Amino acid sequence: MAQKAHPIILRHNNNFFQGCTHWDEPRLYFILYTIQKLIESCCLGTTHYLNTIKVNQYLGLIFIDIDLIHLHFRSKRRLKSRRYKENQIINKKQSWTVVACRLQSAIKLIQKFTKTKKITLRINRIKIYTRSIPKPVRRQMSYFTKSFNHIKYDYARYGMQLMYLIIKNKASVTSLTRFLKQNLCSRQRRKRHYQFLAYVKQGFQALQEYKKIQGLKIQIKGRFTHKAKGRSRIWKYQMGQMPISQLNKTIQAQYEQTQTGYGSVGLKIWICK
Repeated sequence: MAQKAHPIILRHNNNFFQGCTHWDEPRLYFILYTIQKLIESCCLGTTHYLNTIKVNQYLGLIFIDIDLIHLHFRSKRRLKSRRYKENQIINKKQSWTVVACRLQSAIKLIQKFTKTKKITLRINRIKIYTRSIPKPVRRQMSYFTKSFNHIKYDYARYGMQLMYLIIKNKASVTSLTRFLKQNLCSRQRRKRHYQFLAYVKQGFQALQEYKKIQGLKIQIKGRFTHKAKGRSRIWKYQMGQMPISQLNKTIQAQYEQTQTGYGSVGLKIWICK
């Protein structure tokens, strides 16, 4: 029996590198991978997600175009107490200023190991709020966004915003993979895996009538539950069609692996646009 190939290995896919270069092929892939990981690390622990990245190199100059998704964890209509206003320094750790400072340091590192004269970084920020989601969807997901569930489902508000962008074909598979990965690898008791997966399933079902993509498929396999003897579990969700065998369809796919308190977990996500 033949081994299954990657779903995008034979498809025409837009690479995030554009332009000519003097680098040889192995060094080119290493530099592109390092640039992408540096930009991704600048968004860790913040409300910003890296959506797409494009690198262009010409005559000793490097142009980097990135699209960032800015999600909002808290509602602006929420009443702010005096103690909250006094501790605003703690809440500013997830702000855009932190991301901008990290990007400035990342540009200096890229300039050193690529040995280029000038690096230009263009940033396009996509902002989304909870009120931009349709009202029927917010009513169905209102239980997760209640004030008494804020600690238990702290991912509910910004997760709904990200799923809406995925459905509207405004976000890539990279953002969805990071969202699932950072919530599955948590070992805290308040982030139970089966509650999180039920939230993801209910969110996509509520947004199904607004979809502008052809299909979505998520597969999670590994040890992410407290089953006896550390047995692995498979969780699947599919919405719409996923014609992997048709080469004329545009499909984004990403495979990731993470660690939980019970063992390793593999993530597989496909989005047909």
